[in-house]
Amino acid sequence: MRIAILDYENAVPSSVAGPADILASIMRTSPLLTGSPASVRFDIDFIMEKDNQLWRKTKGTAVPVRLRKQEIYDLVIVPAMESDKIQLVLQRERRLIDWLRQQHLQRAELASICVGAFLLGATGLLNGKVATTHWLFVDRFRAMYPEVEVQDDKIIVDQGSIYTCGGAFSFTTFMMYLVEKFCGHEMAIIASKILMINMHQQPQDAFTIFRLQHDHTDDMISKAQQFIEKNYADAISIEALAVQYNMSIRHFIRRFEQATGNTPLAYLQRVRIEAAKKMLETSQEGVEQIAFRCGYEDMSFFRKIFKRYVAMTPKAYKDKYGRNGLRLVTASMAS
Repeated sequence: MRIAILDYENAVPSSVAGPADILASIMRTSPLLTGSPASVRFDIDFIMEKDNQLWRKTKGTAVPVRLRKQEIYDLVIVPAMESDKIQLVLQRERRLIDWLRQQHLQRAELASICVGAFLLGATGLLNGKVATTHWLFVDRFRAMYPEVEVQDDKIIVDQGSIYTCGGAFSFTTFMMYLVEKFCGHEMAIIASKILMINMHQQPQDAFTIFRLQHDHTDDMISKAQQFIEKNYADAISIEALAVQYNMSIRHFIRRFEQATGNTPLAYLQRVRIEAAKKMLETSQEGVEQIAFRCGYEDMSFFRKIFKRYVAMTPKAYKDKYGRNGLRLVTASMAS
């Protein structure tokens, strides 16, 4: 397989070198387990722009050479970029954006990592398709590319010949997915074991941090939000909130959703769940006590709402991110 990895200015180094290292490692080490060379050979080039020309540098070599128009790749990987440089990269890398379009027309498959989806989105090739990106930048992506359906709960979205993955180091799992897709399940299992990378797709919901949505100009709704954020542990009636701010219930719900993107009830639930997550991470209290402190008396309902927003149970979250969970990991590493 001929694989190209874009190496543009302001690309995140780990998502440039990381995929190449994973693929090269598979070729080096799979014979140790199987006794024979890997079933697929990966020829990896890094593609960059310099002096208004596109250049390629083969992995393991130091000197780039000019990229010829007839060079066609099987897969092109678009790495993440520094998140504060998104607009700059999109303005500067027009040549690479055009090259991605040309490669796809010549049947190359495209894969973006994290906010590399913004560069892939600029090609127009995601229009009418489904994609994902880092959960922190989903709103910005939707605003810039309204013709793309964003599934922000997914870590990997496969559209047949275009792939996108979620944030940061999820690219390691993403590479296992691509290895399985192109090289078969057996090779992916071998790679997973050699590199100790999980193959499962845990939803991004497990990593999401809910951000309080005050970036609007509706002062009355902002006051209602602040009331919810301060009193989330109490029994809050949406009807009583509407009366408190001199609105009908229907008008209050509509205005709240227009300002925040959530209904008042959904906002209350998300504030409560975010508070519960922090308590599960730091407190020695049990799940039932934490649920009660966050305004939930019905444990089954709490578990249902928690799993809806976090994609795991409260206990599983506490085991993974709580203080005891971290101590267990540390102890396991030490032993």
